[in-house]
Amino acid sequence: MTKFFLKFSGLAVLLTFLIATGCQEDNPIIENPLGPEIALNAEAGFVSGDVELLENEAFSVKITVTPGDNPLSSLTLLKDGASIPAASISDYVTKITSNSEDILQQNPLGVDATRENGATYIYDMTPFGQLEGETSTYTFQVTDKVQEKASVSFDVTIVAPPGTPLDTILTGILLNQAGPAGTGGLDLDTGTGTGSANAAAEIRDLGIDCTINQETNENWRARIGSVNGTDMVKVDVSAQSEDFSFEKVDTKEAIIAAYDSGITLADGVSTAPSCAQTPVTDVSDKVVAGDLFVVKKGDVYYLIQVEEVNYVHGFAANPGINNDDNYVMSIKY
Repeated sequence: MTKFFLKFSGLAVLLTFLIATGCQEDNPIIENPLGPEIALNAEAGFVSGDVELLENEAFSVKITVTPGDNPLSSLTLLKDGASIPAASISDYVTKITSNSEDILQQNPLGVDATRENGATYIYDMTPFGQLEGETSTYTFQVTDKVQEKASVSFDVTIVAPPGTPLDTILTGILLNQAGPAGTGGLDLDTGTGTGSANAAAEIRDLGIDCTINQETNENWRARIGSVNGTDMVKVDVSAQSEDFSFEKVDTKEAIIAAYDSGITLADGVSTAPSCAQTPVTDVSDKVVAGDLFVVKKGDVYYLIQVEEVNYVHGFAANPGINNDDNYVMSIKY
């Protein structure tokens, strides 16, 4: 009887244990976990939607990421659907910050433990490689630790600078006024050499120093001036924007601005081989390659860059060459 009671008691204890453990709830399994969220902050100074920019114009985006059921893991920047390679991220992103802390530029950007439950990032960017008229889609994608994802995108379109487009860009050659007949002036509308007093000319060369023997020494003055009522100034590069250059000027307004801030030139004279003098307005110093001038004729403004100053000596050692000295000039208007 005692053995039976003990057996019965043991079975009762076992049954109680099985019932108790069978009723305990396992760790919950989330079959459809709530994923993360991401948003572009619509604040002053930050891009939060489609935008039009100039080539290489800097912009910033402010991104807020929040977790769903799982901590955040990474933030990735894509362009036109493709992740920007880690080695190239610095071409597109100049700086990343979060709570005023500089973040190492990476792509994907790992979300550290202090931010895996939500954070805000600022990306300072440039539209690298995009040309005028091109549109690219930039996407920020956040991923959590179970690979749930969320993304937000915006388009960047590169537009032309404000202002009036230029009519033309061309090259002209202006010769020494004492050289071949009909080439001492330059028609800036066509880049064609003309006579120094020809009605089509806007600028002219000032010829030679008649007191110097060209058989033994260089006598080309290598100076230019305006003609036929035009006005010419030398561009004051220090008065322009830091990145000013002939190549980057692409509007008529930019040329007018360079004229308005230009360096005024004094009048002078052109000297013929006979030493006869002809008055010339707006005379430059000796011209060197890289010099920039603006010439105004009525409502037309011409920007000139001197590409070459070529001395073609007429010394006795070169008897077949006589005053073919010349300037090669690039012209925009």
